[in-house]
Amino acid sequence: MEALFYWIPLESILALSITELGFTLLIGCLIGLALGMTGVGGGVLMIPILRGIFGMNPVLAVGTASLCAFLMKINAAALHIRMGNISWRKSGLMLTGAIPATFLTTQYIVRLSQNPDTASFINSTVDFMVIMTIVLSLASMVYKDFKSRKKPITEVKETTDEIIPIGNIAAWRTLLAGIGSGVVIGATGVGGGVLLLPILTVLLQVNIKQAVGSSIVIALMLSGLSAMSYAGGGQADMTTAIILIIGSMIGVPIAGRLVRSVSDSVLHRATLGLITISALMMLSSSLA
Repeated sequence: MEALFYWIPLESILALSITELGFTLLIGCLIGLALGMTGVGGGVLMIPILRGIFGMNPVLAVGTASLCAFLMKINAAALHIRMGNISWRKSGLMLTGAIPATFLTTQYIVRLSQNPDTASFINSTVDFMVIMTIVLSLASMVYKDFKSRKKPITEVKETTDEIIPIGNIAAWRTLLAGIGSGVVIGATGVGGGVLLLPILTVLLQVNIKQAVGSSIVIALMLSGLSAMSYAGGGQADMTTAIILIIGSMIGVPIAGRLVRSVSDSVLHRATLGLITISALMMLSSSLA
């Protein structure tokens, strides 16, 4: 217990004004609500906020967002596991390629960010990768939505792990998707909603509810691995992270109650809307 309190920056938290503390808690609550409802939240909404409002450089923002995303997703992952919203077989195949890719990428980024000669290049690269990840993911989900609208309306079946036999999907393609996801999540802190959701829905053909749950479980493991690497290199703001996490604990349970009564189509539109807002926020932050 003493070791736990050692890592909590109590002095820094207590030094904040009531306004600063309340505002940060509110942001954390909104991020938790978005995360629990759609899987979008951690990096994609947080990184523009950390850069634009809290004045962090891109690498520090990614490290802080990765730490927050990991701790926030523990609660959300437990929620979706209890609800049965996980496609375990497809998640496992993704993680086979993603885990080693995330580890190698984060170690490489931390080393380059500590070198004054390469720090500026790395920050610019991270900015570019975040924006491209969000834009490409949004495009893929819009394309899927457009295709679904052109198909005749048929009876919708509940998705299980058996709805799309894993043998019908090229294993090498899924492993490559996992590797690519690991690289992007490790380098940018963006993953759960804007990257993993399109892969699960478009490539692995998981319905939106199971895709949300699976994306959270996968991102939990990858963001945890990223957070360890960034924090080890001093690229994580513990004070801001702790307050945002506390705020998210209010938002996630609210989302859990709402998601039970929301249809797939509403969830899909909400996800597209959040990703669009995230893309605009990141672009504005990068150009500022």
